[in-house]
Amino acid sequence: MKKKLLLAIVFILNLSLFAQERRDPPISFETLFGNERVAMMLGLNKTIAGKFRYNNITSTAAYYDFYHDRPPMNFGRTELVSVNSIIYQFHKNVGFSAGTQYHFVKGFIPNVAVHFSYANPTWLFLLTPYYNFMPWANMETAAVVEYKPVLSNSLKLFTRFQGFYGHNFEKKERERAMTYFRLGLTFLKYTAGIGANIDFYTPARSEIQNYGGFVRVDF
Repeated sequence: MKKKLLLAIVFILNLSLFAQERRDPPISFETLFGNERVAMMLGLNKTIAGKFRYNNITSTAAYYDFYHDRPPMNFGRTELVSVNSIIYQFHKNVGFSAGTQYHFVKGFIPNVAVHFSYANPTWLFLLTPYYNFMPWANMETAAVVEYKPVLSNSLKLFTRFQGFYGHNFEKKERERAMTYFRLGLTFLKYTAGIGANIDFYTPARSEIQNYGGFVRVDF
């Protein structure tokens, strides 16, 4: 009887550990080799304890040439943005967070956000509105949709749409926006295909259209 009880406890613990592992999506790292510049993105979302999670999204974009080949007014065009958040996942599909964003021009920006999510093996939906504590009123909203149907035992189709919009309420204008697309094939944890990054800045600046091939690894 004691042996059966012990085996039952071990079995339940293994199930709970497996469920804990399944709850955490893999760490993803992606590089797009575009016609204008190289763009990289890292995504991490891991359980800390209980309903608390740590989320990091870091993206960078760099031109192929060096700074000394450009006039001084164009210095700093290499972009780096990193958003770090502690999420309280009070519901399976909804969480609240507080954190900070590092922006290559603005510096460190505290923020709060609401995280809406839904995921299964085929679909992923994410919607996250942020409020940034800046000298001017600023809100940003990020959205992701992925469709990943199984094609064979080890091959999946990979499609991704990522949108972003930031608004400056003081100037009553767009501060930053982006539209990203991906289409590729996933073999085990590796994905490769074609992609497009279209980046919009303030109305005074023209957009950057970046098209090319991408590779992605999910750890």
